[in-house]
Amino acid sequence: MIINSSIQGVSGVYSNAGRVGKTARAYEQGGAVNDNIQISTEGQQFNELLKKLKAGSEVRMDKVTEYENLLASGAYQVSSSDLADKILQSRY
Repeated sequence: MIINSSIQGVSGVYSNAGRVGKTARAYEQGGAVNDNIQISTEGQQFNELLKKLKAGSEVRMDKVTEYENLLASGAYQVSSSDLADKILQSRY
């Protein structure tokens, strides 16, 4: 086992331990840190919608039950052109 080479490697680690980087030095000196954040309009709108959803929206259980029954019985029919129109409206 060669001891000299491992001692040099370990001593190299400890010789760099006292050095402080620019960021740490600025923090230690109490330098002003100016962090800014900008949230896009879409992000703000999403946040508002999320708050509304978390607050609990009113669910009309009578309508939910009605459409569940229509779907279960097979009586609920949607024309393919109406469906395509709604998909295009929501996307574009």
